[in-house]
Amino acid sequence: MAIKSGEQGAGSRESLHVSLSPKGEGSLALDTHVICIAARDMLKKCGVRRARLSIVLLSDKAMRALNKKALGHDYVTDVITFDLSSDVLEGEIYVCPGEAKRNAALYGEPVERELLRYVAHGILHLSGFDDASDKERLHMRIEEDRLLKSCS
Repeated sequence: MAIKSGEQGAGSRESLHVSLSPKGEGSLALDTHVICIAARDMLKKCGVRRARLSIVLLSDKAMRALNKKALGHDYVTDVITFDLSSDVLEGEIYVCPGEAKRNAALYGEPVERELLRYVAHGILHLSGFDDASDKERLHMRIEEDRLLKSCS
Protein backbone atom coordinates (compact mmCIF):
# COMPACT_ATOMS: atom_id res chain seq x y z
CA MET A 1 0.00 0.00 0.00
CA ALA A 2 1.38 3.42 -0.93
CA ILE A 3 -0.02 6.66 0.39
CA LYS A 4 0.34 9.59 -2.01
CA SER A 5 0.10 13.28 -1.46
CA GLY A 6 0.47 15.67 -4.37
CA GLU A 7 0.11 19.35 -4.89
CA GLN A 8 0.24 21.26 -8.13
CA GLY A 9 0.71 24.99 -8.32
CA ALA A 10 0.02 27.32 -11.21
CA GLY A 11 1.31 25.80 -14.44
CA SER A 12 4.02 23.18 -14.31
CA ARG A 13 6.43 25.30 -12.29
CA GLU A 14 5.26 23.97 -8.96
CA SER A 15 4.67 20.30 -8.28
CA LEU A 16 5.34 18.46 -5.03
CA HIS A 17 4.63 14.73 -4.98
CA VAL A 18 5.27 12.64 -1.89
CA SER A 19 4.50 8.94 -1.55
CA LEU A 20 4.93 6.74 1.49
CA SER A 21 5.22 2.97 1.45
CA PRO A 22 5.05 1.08 4.73
CA LYS A 23 7.07 -2.10 4.11
CA GLY A 24 7.34 -4.32 7.17
CA GLU A 25 7.41 -1.35 9.50
CA GLY A 26 6.43 -3.43 12.52
CA SER A 27 3.73 -2.72 15.05
CA LEU A 28 4.01 1.08 15.18
CA ALA A 29 0.73 2.87 14.54
CA LEU A 30 1.72 5.81 12.37
CA ASP A 31 -0.47 8.33 10.61
CA THR A 32 1.03 8.00 7.15
CA HIS A 33 -1.08 10.85 5.75
CA VAL A 34 0.37 13.23 8.36
CA ILE A 35 3.90 12.12 7.40
CA CYS A 36 3.23 12.87 3.71
CA ILE A 37 1.77 16.30 4.47
CA ALA A 38 4.67 17.11 6.81
CA ALA A 39 7.19 16.09 4.14
CA ARG A 40 5.50 18.40 1.61
CA ASP A 41 5.58 21.24 4.15
CA MET A 42 9.28 20.60 4.79
CA LEU A 43 10.04 20.67 1.07
CA LYS A 44 8.28 24.03 0.79
CA LYS A 45 10.21 25.35 3.81
CA CYS A 46 13.44 24.37 2.01
CA GLY A 47 12.33 26.39 -1.00
CA VAL A 48 11.67 23.34 -3.15
CA ARG A 49 8.94 23.95 -5.72
CA ARG A 50 9.20 20.76 -7.76
CA ALA A 51 9.89 17.36 -6.25
CA ARG A 52 9.15 13.67 -6.40
CA LEU A 53 9.85 12.09 -3.04
CA SER A 54 9.33 8.52 -1.91
CA ILE A 55 9.44 7.69 1.79
CA VAL A 56 9.75 4.01 2.64
CA LEU A 57 9.26 2.64 6.16
CA LEU A 58 11.44 -0.41 6.77
CA SER A 59 11.63 -3.00 9.54
CA ASP A 60 14.86 -3.25 11.54
CA LYS A 61 15.89 -6.32 9.54
CA ALA A 62 15.23 -4.68 6.16
CA MET A 63 17.00 -1.45 7.20
CA ARG A 64 20.05 -3.38 8.36
CA ALA A 65 20.16 -5.25 5.04
CA LEU A 66 19.83 -2.00 3.05
CA ASN A 67 22.51 -0.29 5.17
CA LYS A 68 24.87 -3.22 4.59
CA LYS A 69 24.18 -3.38 0.84
CA ALA A 70 24.24 0.38 0.15
CA LEU A 71 26.84 1.64 2.62
CA GLY A 72 28.71 -1.44 3.86
CA HIS A 73 27.53 -0.92 7.46
CA ASP A 74 26.23 -4.04 9.22
CA TYR A 75 23.81 -2.41 11.67
CA VAL A 76 20.35 -0.85 11.84
CA THR A 77 20.32 2.88 11.15
CA ASP A 78 17.61 5.53 11.37
CA VAL A 79 17.56 6.95 7.83
CA ILE A 80 19.19 6.37 4.44
CA THR A 81 18.63 8.79 1.57
CA PHE A 82 19.16 8.24 -2.13
CA ASP A 83 19.32 11.30 -4.40
CA LEU A 84 17.78 10.48 -7.79
CA SER A 85 17.52 14.10 -8.90
CA SER A 86 17.85 15.24 -12.47
CA ASP A 87 15.74 18.23 -13.55
CA VAL A 88 13.70 18.24 -10.31
CA LEU A 89 14.48 17.20 -6.76
CA GLU A 90 13.81 13.49 -6.65
CA GLY A 91 14.78 10.97 -4.04
CA GLU A 92 14.02 8.06 -1.81
CA ILE A 93 14.16 8.31 1.97
CA TYR A 94 14.22 5.02 3.86
CA VAL A 95 13.33 5.34 7.53
CA CYS A 96 13.20 2.79 10.32
CA PRO A 97 10.24 3.18 12.73
CA GLY A 98 11.85 0.67 15.11
CA GLU A 99 14.88 2.92 15.44
CA ALA A 100 12.55 5.92 15.84
CA LYS A 101 10.78 4.12 18.69
CA ARG A 102 14.06 3.37 20.47
CA ASN A 103 15.48 6.88 19.97
CA ALA A 104 12.19 8.55 20.94
CA ALA A 105 12.30 6.74 24.28
CA LEU A 106 15.96 7.72 24.72
CA TYR A 107 15.34 11.42 23.94
CA GLY A 108 11.87 11.73 25.49
CA GLU A 109 10.20 12.56 22.14
CA PRO A 110 7.01 11.20 20.59
CA VAL A 111 7.79 8.43 18.07
CA GLU A 112 6.08 10.24 15.19
CA ARG A 113 8.18 13.38 15.82
CA GLU A 114 11.39 11.32 15.83
CA LEU A 115 10.34 9.69 12.57
CA LEU A 116 9.61 13.13 11.08
CA ARG A 117 13.13 14.16 12.13
CA TYR A 118 14.45 11.36 9.90
CA VAL A 119 12.29 12.60 7.02
CA ALA A 120 13.61 16.14 7.60
CA HIS A 121 17.16 14.78 7.66
CA GLY A 122 16.62 13.04 4.32
CA ILE A 123 15.06 16.13 2.75
CA LEU A 124 18.00 18.23 3.92
CA HIS A 125 20.43 15.79 2.28
CA LEU A 126 18.43 16.03 -0.94
CA SER A 127 18.57 19.83 -0.63
CA GLY A 128 22.38 19.84 -0.51
CA PHE A 129 23.15 19.62 3.22
CA ASP A 130 25.83 17.28 4.50
CA ASP A 131 26.70 15.97 7.95
CA ALA A 132 30.26 14.72 7.54
CA SER A 133 31.83 17.09 10.08
CA ASP A 134 30.79 18.15 13.59
CA LYS A 135 30.03 21.66 12.30
CA GLU A 136 27.86 20.28 9.47
CA ARG A 137 26.05 17.92 11.86
CA LEU A 138 25.24 20.83 14.18
CA HIS A 139 23.99 22.96 11.29
CA MET A 140 21.88 20.07 10.02
CA ARG A 141 20.39 19.51 13.49
CA ILE A 142 19.42 23.19 13.68
CA GLU A 143 17.77 22.93 10.23
CA GLU A 144 15.97 19.73 11.27
CA ASP A 145 14.55 21.58 14.29
CA ARG A 146 13.47 24.46 12.04
CA LEU A 147 11.66 22.08 9.68
CA LEU A 148 10.03 20.21 12.57
CA LYS A 149 8.66 23.48 13.95
CA SER A 150 6.89 24.05 10.65
CA CYS A 151 5.10 20.71 11.15
CA SER A 152 3.88 21.33 14.70
